[in-house]
Amino acid sequence: MEFYSLILIMSIVVFAKKPDEGINCNCRRFNKYREDYKNYIKTVVGHIRSNIGLNEMLYLKFKDDSINTISVMEAFKLEKNYNNFKNNYFYTISLLNFKYTEILKNFLDYIDIILQKCKQFHERNLEEKFICCVTSLIEEVKNSKTMFENLYNAMAFISYIDVRFLFHGAIMPNVIIDEINFFLKYVLQKISENSHLDLNRHFDLNCLPNFHDSEINFKSLYEFQTVASKLINNLYQNSNVIDISIKNNSTTIQINEDDLYLVNLTCYKLKSFYNESIKIWYENLGFDLFLNSKIPELIPPVDPNININVAIKALNILQQESNWEPMNHINIVYNEKLFSVECIMKDPINNMNFQIKKEHVLQLLRCKYTEIIKNYHMLLKVILYLCNTEVNRFNYNCLIKLFDSFNKSKIMFEGLHTALITLQKSSLWNYTFLSHSNLQKILKWIEDFLSLLNNKEFSQDNAVNKKNIKKTEEIIDKKLKYFLNFLEQFNIESISHFNNIYIHCNMKDAYYEKSTLIKHFMDSGSTKSTSYYACNYFDEFCENVFKSCYENLGFRKVDYLIKSFNEKLIVD
Repeated sequence: MEFYSLILIMSIVVFAKKPDEGINCNCRRFNKYREDYKNYIKTVVGHIRSNIGLNEMLYLKFKDDSINTISVMEAFKLEKNYNNFKNNYFYTISLLNFKYTEILKNFLDYIDIILQKCKQFHERNLEEKFICCVTSLIEEVKNSKTMFENLYNAMAFISYIDVRFLFHGAIMPNVIIDEINFFLKYVLQKISENSHLDLNRHFDLNCLPNFHDSEINFKSLYEFQTVASKLINNLYQNSNVIDISIKNNSTTIQINEDDLYLVNLTCYKLKSFYNESIKIWYENLGFDLFLNSKIPELIPPVDPNININVAIKALNILQQESNWEPMNHINIVYNEKLFSVECIMKDPINNMNFQIKKEHVLQLLRCKYTEIIKNYHMLLKVILYLCNTEVNRFNYNCLIKLFDSFNKSKIMFEGLHTALITLQKSSLWNYTFLSHSNLQKILKWIEDFLSLLNNKEFSQDNAVNKKNIKKTEEIIDKKLKYFLNFLEQFNIESISHFNNIYIHCNMKDAYYEKSTLIKHFMDSGSTKSTSYYACNYFDEFCENVFKSCYENLGFRKVDYLIKSFNEKLIVD
């Protein structure tokens, strides 16, 4: 007997150890990937730092806090050995942000010079010169396209770095990609609106539509310059870098007010400005190399725990072929910046941005699924409140309707569960429990509800016995006791998570609130029909969740992709 007991104990130890060994193995591979990813970013940042000219650092200081400052040259010199990667990264991105802001500011200064000249022509009724001035300005704005595309691509590349993964939650500077995108969008808009104009052609002074078009363009340029200037001022105010140099204002140049020479000169300078900005702040820093690299050190590493090709295809299916509009009220919070659904979904997924896009999509789903379960739980509590129509006694007809609706909600949980399991199979799920994108807690709650729904106590067969009312009441009482115990335990487990949801989710729509729901249901009709209305509302809620968060998000296509891949492996 003792021998068999020993065998049993050994078997339990062996079977208990195997999963741990698998987890430990995955953790070791994951930690190795994290170190490889860190080294990759170190190499990129080091390359950028080494190619920033000393002249670009003169008269610049970093603001360490509200009192202390350190010169940029000194900061880069202190961190030259790259041992303090956190500071290296912080200083490098802060400097890039400042210099790119400076490019935007210089662009606006040039635009302002020409705008002021156009304004003079307009005020003096010099229509032909006004038309020529505005046309020249529009052409130069259109010529800025390549520069802004390069600046945007550079900032996009930096924005793909998963700083939360690298620095364990330390707050790092967010690149100014949104501001650059604002400039780029305006330029692309002008390109689409205005066909190429021949500046050498004769302008007919009586051509009022042409003059009218120029006035429209002038107004548009002026409005753009006003809004863009506010963006630039805000960037300077929030910058970690300050400029202590004394600069002359280039807009003070005095030229004969009736002359187009200033316009032509400024346009010529703009062309040189575009080329110089691209050369110094895009090409020389190596962004072309980073985005299209064949050098091993400059190619993003791959997590050995996942099949990157399947994962990227799966993420692109979810991104491109899905309806994310029902989540437009959600912004995720990443590195103290809000990311909208549009921002998360706008770029195709590739090796370069997979790490960060995966985190953003999973965090978005965590926010949405948490909202679903929180509102689902509140609806259950409110309907229970409505069913409690007498002192210490529930209305049985109301409870029967509630439990019927509760059983119907099973398909919703099955859809959510399938979605999460599909994410696991497609290698998109990160098991790091401290991660803002971790879905483990959500999966547990869904499985807990499914476990309750699959329990025989909640089967439809034993809900009502019309021939034996007393028997029916006994069944309902037993179901109610089981149900209330479950909800109480769920409330204990979830309250902390629900209270801290704001850490990683910013919701434009408020969560369901008990008193508001009760009033809404009470106002819907008579007391007798209130619970039925509430249950119907609950049914529609669950149906909408199933459609919007499972059916319409492309999880069936992802599941098909995974099955096809697995079948191919078997054949091969």
